[in-house]
Amino acid sequence: MLKGSEKLRAFLWCNGDIPTSEMINSLGDLTPLFGVDGGTKKAESYGFLVEETLGDLDSIKEYESKSEMNKLNDDSCSDLTKTILELSKRGYTVFDILGIDGGSPGHILGIWGTMVESPLQLEIRLHHNNATSYRITPKNNEFQINLEKNQLFSVYALTGCEKISVKGAQWELDNDLLNLSTRGLHNKANGGILSIKGDGIIALIIEH
Repeated sequence: MLKGSEKLRAFLWCNGDIPTSEMINSLGDLTPLFGVDGGTKKAESYGFLVEETLGDLDSIKEYESKSEMNKLNDDSCSDLTKTILELSKRGYTVFDILGIDGGSPGHILGIWGTMVESPLQLEIRLHHNNATSYRITPKNNEFQINLEKNQLFSVYALTGCEKISVKGAQWELDNDLLNLSTRGLHNKANGGILSIKGDGIIALIIEH
């Protein structure tokens, strides 16, 4: 039973390159863990217990998994988006996603498409082997994170922002206009709180 404002969190393992042990260990206890189609096979190969596999299941149909199988038939969006939507209906609001690196250009761009089309109130983090990506939306209010001095990060407007502010960085923005571009590439934190606020969907990518 959750207390008060405690949020329900889910780990999702996708069918990309297998993450490094270092990255996996940095996430702590991967519970509950859900497989996104073929991601289940890769998670179980690492010895993790997958509670449920979701998606169209075309990448895992001949694999015998210990997890429950849940076929999601909507062809209008990706398996990752379908999984997030299904779990959000069950009350999950925070998603930590791994197994997203590698694959075809279409699949890689599809990951970012999921960041755009998922409900704005959800917290979504992508865990790469060499970075962590945070989705920031108008529903987050003002996003804040503590970073060491000179920590490298990039900010991208996944949807157009009429007003975006970035404070606590070498190059700051103050209610600026920002569209998807390279303007926010390779910034540096001043050390302390980095705050980001905008009226669109933003990706903050912090390098490791």
